[in-house]
Amino acid sequence: MNYDTTEKRVKFLKKKGSIITFKKPFYPNGTANGSRQQIIVMRLIRSRDGSVKIEGNFYDSNWFDNIDALLKSIDWKWMESAHAD
Repeated sequence: MNYDTTEKRVKFLKKKGSIITFKKPFYPNGTANGSRQQIIVMRLIRSRDGSVKIEGNFYDSNWFDNIDALLKSIDWKWMESAHAD
């Protein structure tokens, strides 16, 4: 899979069941301070102020100021190699 455009990336983020890999670990609520680097997408949530987060199957991502900040936090190169044909 090639994630070379913003549209492809956002479409993948919105697709339920997609597995997203972040560049840096995050510490979701309810994990007893255990870090995570991947999340299984349930939906993409946007607040009125423009911030976004991914609601996950077992836990949610952190909030990001906007969709661009979320896109920059994801390891697209790793995901392209993992999802190669």
